Amino acid sequence: MNLKPVGDQERIQSLDIMRGIAIFGILLVNMKSFSGPDSPIRALSYEYFAEPYNVWTNVLLEFFVQGNFITMFSFLFGFGIVLMAERAKAKNKRFVPVFLRRQFVLLLFGILHVLLFWYGDILIMYAIVGLFMLIFYRLNKKVLIITGLLLITAYSLFMTTLTYDYWTSGAALSYQSAQNKLNEQEIVQSIEVYSNGTYLEIMKERVHEWGDLNRYFLFFIAGLLPMFLFGAYAAKKRTFTNKGLWRLWLLTLILGPGSKMLAVIFFPFKGEDWRYDTAMSWGYEFGGAMMSIFYISSIVLLYRSGRFKRLFNYFQFTGRMAFTNYLTQSMIATTIFYSYGLGLYGEFGPFIGVILSCGIFFLQALLSKWWIERYYMGPLEWVWRSLTYGRKQRFKRLGISKIKEAE
Repeated sequence: MNLKPVGDQERIQSLDIMRGIAIFGILLVNMKSFSGPDSPIRALSYEYFAEPYNVWTNVLLEFFVQGNFITMFSFLFGFGIVLMAERAKAKNKRFVPVFLRRQFVLLLFGILHVLLFWYGDILIMYAIVGLFMLIFYRLNKKVLIITGLLLITAYSLFMTTLTYDYWTSGAALSYQSAQNKLNEQEIVQSIEVYSNGTYLEIMKERVHEWGDLNRYFLFFIAGLLPMFLFGAYAAKKRTFTNKGLWRLWLLTLILGPGSKMLAVIFFPFKGEDWRYDTAMSWGYEFGGAMMSIFYISSIVLLYRSGRFKRLFNYFQFTGRMAFTNYLTQSMIATTIFYSYGLGLYGEFGPFIGVILSCGIFFLQALLSKWWIERYYMGPLEWVWRSLTYGRKQRFKRLGISKIKEAE
């Protein structure tokens, strides 16, 4: 018997729902970079989009979304790696060769994503961090959870301390004017290239921005690996009682929103002293990880209660095509904003971006439901899995399937 992907009956619906929700959250965050030069805008000491509705949209995105869904997807990747290893062991098949091929194909997709569409790709990072899981996936679940907690706490403290030292040393205020000018120049350059440049010029700019974004590659790995470990722990534990979930929900409610609230409280001090940026650093790193676990436990509890069944059903379909939906979001958004499409780059603030994100995701949810009723998996999932397992996977259903709704 050959190792192959899970079928419809083997899928864990709550995981598909989480993937669908995570894809929506990632789109909300990414839209700011699709539509304009978000990195230099975020680095400014003042608000670039100063209208109250844009300012508060940014604040709400920072609290509810920023750093919360990339970590959720990391959790799901870690969970999936353990499931894949367990299935290989149950069928007496070698896991590592197939897994390495899977990660290599993911890496290729990530490279193509950067070259052809968008610099903010996360697939390359997932492909590399996933390799580190070869060290951890066999470990006892207690070792996984303890290691993950130590890593995320140490990493978050380290990043927060760096930010605090930068501000309290006086360097931040001393260089603030010069840094603002550099960022303003970068904003002007990005808008010119993406809204008026040729495809080749845009590609060169993408590669340059990817390099800038990933200059601290090892730091990103340290930030994502703990969530992979938490996902691996959950996959090995597998059974969580409602009582245990409620305890986890309460703990992460305190640690997640509690950590992120600090940045909201200190928002009026942005660009003036150490408080806002230090709170943002802790909130993004530690708060983002805890917020994602808060969301995960909330989703499972709601799923078990039977509430929001129809809504969860649509998220389930988008989650089953998460890979396809993630990449098509880049294709759609860059066509809207780049010069080879409508050329609207730099024209809109975060408020319009949220509205556009909701519209794109709504269409993806409808299309995903239509597609999964007719095909076993999304088109890019089919390519990924066919290359991973070395043979063509089943694709088209014989008739329209009545997929069981989330319960």
